[in-house]
Amino acid sequence: MTTATRSPAWQINIAIGLCLLAAMIEGFDIASMGVAAPKMMPALGLSKPEAGWAFSASLFGLLFGAALAGPLSDRIGRKPVLLASVTVFGLFSLGTAMVHDYAPLLIVRFLTGLGLGGAMPMLIAMASELASPKRRTFIVSSITAGLPMGGALVGLLARTDLAAADWRLIFLVGGALPLVLVIALWVWLPETATRAEAPVKGAAVDALFGKDRLGATLSLWVSYAAIALVLHLFLNWLPSLLVARGVEGKAAAGISTLFNLGGAAGGVLVGLTIDRLGARWPLAAAVAGLVAVLFALAAPGAGLPVTAGLAFGAGFLIMATQFGLYGVGPQYYGPAVRGTGVGAAIAAGRFGSALGPLLAGQLLGGGASAGQVVLSTVPIVLLAGVAAMALTVVGKRAEPQ
Repeated sequence: MTTATRSPAWQINIAIGLCLLAAMIEGFDIASMGVAAPKMMPALGLSKPEAGWAFSASLFGLLFGAALAGPLSDRIGRKPVLLASVTVFGLFSLGTAMVHDYAPLLIVRFLTGLGLGGAMPMLIAMASELASPKRRTFIVSSITAGLPMGGALVGLLARTDLAAADWRLIFLVGGALPLVLVIALWVWLPETATRAEAPVKGAAVDALFGKDRLGATLSLWVSYAAIALVLHLFLNWLPSLLVARGVEGKAAAGISTLFNLGGAAGGVLVGLTIDRLGARWPLAAAVAGLVAVLFALAAPGAGLPVTAGLAFGAGFLIMATQFGLYGVGPQYYGPAVRGTGVGAAIAAGRFGSALGPLLAGQLLGGGASAGQVVLSTVPIVLLAGVAAMALTVVGKRAEPQ
């Protein structure tokens, strides 16, 4: 698989804009479960551990979707895989609005996750191939910042009287949007890679672990998994954790929106910073700041404005770390195996993301307080930071094919 002939600037700008919209809609759907949870859980009679499994069902789907999409896109192209993925998560988001019991909910959320998981590796790979080398990290991180922007939109929708009256509206909107967007993607999105030759046997394994890539690949996987675990714990449980601390439902949805807006800002700014300064010190600063914010967020007695500000800061720093890593990840893999490399790294991240809601559900089911759940993420953030620092060292020896 090689990068296709470069398109005119106007077509590249349209394509990047469409990738951003796709990421926003994916972020809307990923965050929809957490925002709908305070109404959905009593409506469907879900216990907290059951809700944790329901949240994680789509995230396990994300894991398998990311693992399958990358190698497939290296064989048949990025665009058809992206179109199929967006269609799948749109259809099964609509299906979520139709369920009335726990078991069907698990099934439709897993299938939704398959589509969601396939879309993001394609968006990252295509953005990396569309962008100029000097702005690559900024473009990739800006597009991935569409995820929290979409999460912010679903938080705003949840504050409306219509959504407050019926949680299913969130999934009806989240299912309709991707089915409309897929038409625009089909018409205006160019393919960014074309098949040059038959795949070499063992090329995927060599791309991930050969030529001094073992350390870079493992560091990338660990850092992606750890920070994704923390992110998806907050995306799915933040509104419920706030309600458990006495915050009114609409206010909790508003704070969730601030968390996502902070993430969007962090993703864009970290991309600019890494393009100028390199990855090491911006990522180290984000991790150190995040640990401090998490301790403050876990402390009892903070008023609503302080809690809102801390939630914004947590979103900013979590997603600055994740999207900064997303931005630098593709540089370790050449065009022929970039889909495989990025897909494998994101699959590792999706594994971590699936564990996050389960961890919170089990802790809460065992009697942990909201503050204790927040504190449980601190060691995981530190693990992400150590892996990110290792990546900036061992990654220099990994030369793209």
